Amino acid sequence: MLQQPAIIWEQFNAELKRFICQKVKQDNHCDDILQEVYLKVYVNIRKIQSADNIRAYLYRVASNAVVDYYRNVLKDRCVKEGPEAGQEPEITSLKEEYKLADCLRPMIDTMPDIYRQALILTDLDGLTQKQYATIAGISISGAKSRVQRAREKLKELIRQCCEYEFDKYGNIIACCNNSMPGQKFC
Repeated sequence: MLQQPAIIWEQFNAELKRFICQKVKQDNHCDDILQEVYLKVYVNIRKIQSADNIRAYLYRVASNAVVDYYRNVLKDRCVKEGPEAGQEPEITSLKEEYKLADCLRPMIDTMPDIYRQALILTDLDGLTQKQYATIAGISISGAKSRVQRAREKLKELIRQCCEYEFDKYGNIIACCNNSMPGQKFC
């Protein structure tokens, strides 16, 4: 027998409200989210009726509604607390990215030609590894391997220049310049 939205809602309303209110500590927002869930139940009643486990389906809808709520809260917070008028963070971060690329370029230039070309085309020029494979005349898996090896070689060059201290999660917490004589990039 097919159940009507009102019957489903009467059966699960209280437990869904408890679930949502545990995730969202503000009652007025909790009720708003619950109302959105009911609207989704009403619109998608055929899917809910054909679900193997209606309770699990409704909890998934409620969980998604809570996630959407937090996304909207975060988005609103970013808009309100975002950069002041006149600032353009994309341009600033792009400038920083170019500075980093300029810093790494002397290191990349010391690498063997096949690895240098792989890094420049994929990481600096922005080609996909598939496009690089076509240009280099190798298979896609070969291109992926070559780019990976090139990145490892660059990583080793960077580690030769600097000593790093890592926390237990692998994040860099300190860096000391290890300038080796005769190397122009350290």
